[in-house]
Amino acid sequence: MIFRISAGDFSTDNYRDQSQYLVILTWLVWIIAVLTLNIVFMNFIIAVISESYERVMQKLVAETYRVKANMIVEREQLFSETELKKEELFPQYILIRKQISNESNDAGEWQGFIKDLKYTIRTTVTKSKGDIIQNMHTSLGKIDEGIQQNQKLIDLNENLGDQINKIKQQLDQNSENSKQVSLLFKDDFTRNNQQIQEKIESQLGEKGYIISRINSIEITQERFSSKVEKLQEDMDFIKSTLAQLLQKQTQ
Repeated sequence: MIFRISAGDFSTDNYRDQSQYLVILTWLVWIIAVLTLNIVFMNFIIAVISESYERVMQKLVAETYRVKANMIVEREQLFSETELKKEELFPQYILIRKQISNESNDAGEWQGFIKDLKYTIRTTVTKSKGDIIQNMHTSLGKIDEGIQQNQKLIDLNENLGDQINKIKQQLDQNSENSKQVSLLFKDDFTRNNQQIQEKIESQLGEKGYIISRINSIEITQERFSSKVEKLQEDMDFIKSTLAQLLQKQTQ
């Protein structure tokens, strides 16, 4: 009876003669069955339609070209033999104009799971590519700055090396000059020392001569003083003798 009602058959037969609990159970089973059937069938229909729509949207570009090719074929069937031989109507090259960026059209309309996945992958790849290029540019800029700094350091090291070499050369020259000056100073010092020693020796010789003269003078002076003392003694003796003689004469 439940499935007959859900199918549209409303002949209830002996529905009123049933008990109240059976009626409630019947309605509950009917509601559950109707909802379950509707949900299952709706999902099935949605799945079939989405799958069909996805297949159609996947073949959208190919179908558009196929339709255009059919239209061209139908148009050519209307040409006469003379029109078919004209080069103006059948050139050697076909120019096809295509939109450069159709991201807006692709984003505005769902074209199937695969195309949606392709679009997502393409947008992610372009974004990642832009980020990678930007990071590469920044890293290359940093690398260039590092290379420039290293080049500056290398130049400074070269300049320092040249300056160090110049300083070493100057030090070597100064050491050689100092050696020469020390040798000259040593020679001058030895020469001056010899001259001074010679002068000192000469002065010492003169001093010895003077000392010897002084000693001789002192000796002569001592002799003279001794003679003077003897003369003084003699004078004193003469005076004493004269005084004695004078005293004797006065007496």
